[in-house]
Amino acid sequence: MAEAVVNLLVLKIRCFLVEESWLLAAVRENIEDILKEFERLRSFVRDAERRSESDVAVAIWLKQLQEVAYDMDDIMDEYTYFMAEQKTRGFRNCFAKALRINPFRGVTIRLKHMKSMTQDVSERSSRYGFDYPWSFNVVRERPVDTSRFVRVDTDVVGMESNKQVLISWLTDEAEELMKICVCGMGGIGKTTLVAQVYRSLEAKIHFDFQVWLTVSQTYSIAEVLKSLASEILINKDNVLKHMNTMDTRILLEMLRQNLLKKRYLIVLDDVWDTSVWEEIRFAFPEDKCRSRIVFTTRNSGIATLLASSHCVFEVKPLQCDEAWALFCNIAFRGNSECSCPPEFEDLARAIVNKCHGLPLAIVNLAGLMKKHSRIELNRVLNSINGMLTNVLDTPVIDILMLSFHELPYHLKNCFLYCGAFPESYKIKRKRIVRLWVAEGFVEEREGMTTEEVAEEYLNELINRSMLQVTKADDGGKIKECCMHDLMRDMAISISKKQNFFIMCEGHEEQLTAAARRLSIIEVSDSIKARFGRISHIRSFLVFSTDARTLNQLVALRFRLLRVLDLYRAPVESLPNAVCNLFNLRYLSIRRTKVNVLPKNFGRLQKLQTLDLQYSRVKELPRMTELLDLRHLFIIRSVDEIGLSVGMRTPGKIWALKDLQTLEGIVSNNKVVQQVQNLKRLRSFVILEVKMFDGEALCASIEKMRFLNNLQVQAMEGEGLELESLASPPSQLQKLFLIGHLQRLPRWFSVLNSLKVLRLRSSWLNEDPLRSLQSLPVLVCLELHKAYEGEKLWCEVGGFPSLITLRLIELSQLNQITIEEGAMMSLRELQLSRCRELNTLPQGIESLTILQKLSLEEMPEELLQRMRPNGAEYHKIRHIPTIDRTPIDDLI
Repeated sequence: MAEAVVNLLVLKIRCFLVEESWLLAAVRENIEDILKEFERLRSFVRDAERRSESDVAVAIWLKQLQEVAYDMDDIMDEYTYFMAEQKTRGFRNCFAKALRINPFRGVTIRLKHMKSMTQDVSERSSRYGFDYPWSFNVVRERPVDTSRFVRVDTDVVGMESNKQVLISWLTDEAEELMKICVCGMGGIGKTTLVAQVYRSLEAKIHFDFQVWLTVSQTYSIAEVLKSLASEILINKDNVLKHMNTMDTRILLEMLRQNLLKKRYLIVLDDVWDTSVWEEIRFAFPEDKCRSRIVFTTRNSGIATLLASSHCVFEVKPLQCDEAWALFCNIAFRGNSECSCPPEFEDLARAIVNKCHGLPLAIVNLAGLMKKHSRIELNRVLNSINGMLTNVLDTPVIDILMLSFHELPYHLKNCFLYCGAFPESYKIKRKRIVRLWVAEGFVEEREGMTTEEVAEEYLNELINRSMLQVTKADDGGKIKECCMHDLMRDMAISISKKQNFFIMCEGHEEQLTAAARRLSIIEVSDSIKARFGRISHIRSFLVFSTDARTLNQLVALRFRLLRVLDLYRAPVESLPNAVCNLFNLRYLSIRRTKVNVLPKNFGRLQKLQTLDLQYSRVKELPRMTELLDLRHLFIIRSVDEIGLSVGMRTPGKIWALKDLQTLEGIVSNNKVVQQVQNLKRLRSFVILEVKMFDGEALCASIEKMRFLNNLQVQAMEGEGLELESLASPPSQLQKLFLIGHLQRLPRWFSVLNSLKVLRLRSSWLNEDPLRSLQSLPVLVCLELHKAYEGEKLWCEVGGFPSLITLRLIELSQLNQITIEEGAMMSLRELQLSRCRELNTLPQGIESLTILQKLSLEEMPEELLQRMRPNGAEYHKIRHIPTIDRTPIDDLI
């Protein structure tokens, strides 16, 4: 960790010297001298970290180095804080100069002391004879393709026989409700195995309902019930809206009634005790419909208590040949046979054997291999083997530590930061990227935004199996990821030792004043009073606590704070003291009850991200001083018919020329003209657009040459006039238009980078498939009330990249024709509420890789033709997953 701290400090000092160009000569000289010392120290700090594992003296020296680096970081941030504070007082000319003396004097004294300490640490380094950079990855890593993540199919290795056993239990003829427990140690592959079974064709065909719930050690019964309701209840929207005031017994009864006489499969993943089952068991009727409930747990005792007789399945470690196959499948995926070069096989097998058949450990060690050329493999293998030598029973945490130590310094901070989220938490890609940027973890690269660089970091952590993808968006990019609980345990352990963050989870945490970040999951009464001692906090993340405690914490003077993330926190207001956080880069009150921002909000001049999405804030304060603002989210809500409700902005928002994201702005004549000044926009969502403003809006969009996500929503009752967009942004990847179009604009034909297109309430007269089928990289197309015609036709070769097609509420549609050779990449087809469509799409039998067909509120005549004895069943029997919801079931 010292390597990461020192490298980031060097970058920060360089930026500081540039930004504060008018520093007094004595101050600048001291800072430049300190920079030189840290530049020398960072050249061998990685060797020091390697040796610190066996040399106590080196470990002590490293800790002192890190403390000095943190102190220097504090000096620069405090200096920035004081200068910003003085500027807000409004003094000018000589008064302003006089006011600057005190901060300079204090900084000069502290810098002299810091220079002395740095030189002392540097001089003592000569005693240890450090080498220059030691690393597995001496070659600069190849750029990662961030357009799509790659899901490695490692889960099939060594699991087929286990999978078949579980499938046989699920499909057994026994009519009684059967409870199955899958148990085994952490990292053994329980969740992966059950997920394989859950997604299998046998399970899809056998059950009417399937629900997957991740429980984890810190589960909330309210969240469990909410997840069940959202998956099972027909009138779920109304129920979810009133869940906070609904009696639990009533909700359980509703769930039970919806499952009566249904064959269901429920998975409760990562169960730590029996209490969660006791609290929800009433929802699951035992009415002899051959239903099944599957639990996964580390505790064999819990498994015995929960499972039906003889229904405990213990996952064993992989056999030697299975472990080797899994290792090679990842480490040597680049060659045609996924085989290890013969000259390295003995050494590689010895390393795999030390993983004791544990898939998580094998996957992580294999991840160390795949980034290296054949020439480097021998050195890498020997390095790993040396670290594991003489350890007869290597704990998995030690093996995972190898993956952490091998990370480049810039990824170590990013990885540890993910450990500050709760167990099993689904981390949004965009959120974590902006948090990393706000913390200063991301280096600048020419031709890229720091957010784009951060996305490369995220992809790299996933490719190394340090994080796991849990959800992708329609364009195939990572949408959510999570951290395996063993990885999280490791991150928390490292973070505590390095003062990287403190996590409060309800037990007696040791609060150290040197901690740099604070994550609140649950706060015990005994430690509330001790929070005031923490003065160096840079990030404050809140996930769950009571409103009173939260208000007290928010009001604390964490004056060096860079991140204040209150997403979903039970807070109703922001204290005025927030406006004194001059170093704040990131503020989120998304999905809170905050309804107004403090008046002096414009003082937060370093703010980069302001996320007000789905809060109760109705209007923005003056923001023209926030010149560093990059991301502004102001969608207030979504109404009952699915339209977004945005926010009007104060004048001159177009002065914020660094804005990359502007989502939720309400249109008017002035806005559509002036947004052309926001030339760096990547994502733009504009609402309530009037038809006569269309031409001006098109002229502005043409100036946004970096735009990759565009959403335009018409004023209710009006259409969209977008024909005049002569030259659309060449990098546009996502387009969502809501409003009457009548016909597709001509510029659609040149959208060669477009991946996702959603049209809603367009009421087109002409078949849109004929106009769109030549788009080369389109992967998702959604037409929702978008077409008034009766027929859709796709020609041979059309939509070569399309993966998902959704046709929703096309009221006149009665025929779909897909020529053989069209839509050859289609994997998911959804037909919803197309009431005149009584036959399957012609040519659906030629869609040989179609994985899922969903029919929601479709005519009974169509559903009858699809049944096993129906006239068209032969056309769809190759499709693994077919979901049917007839109209009658929803009345």
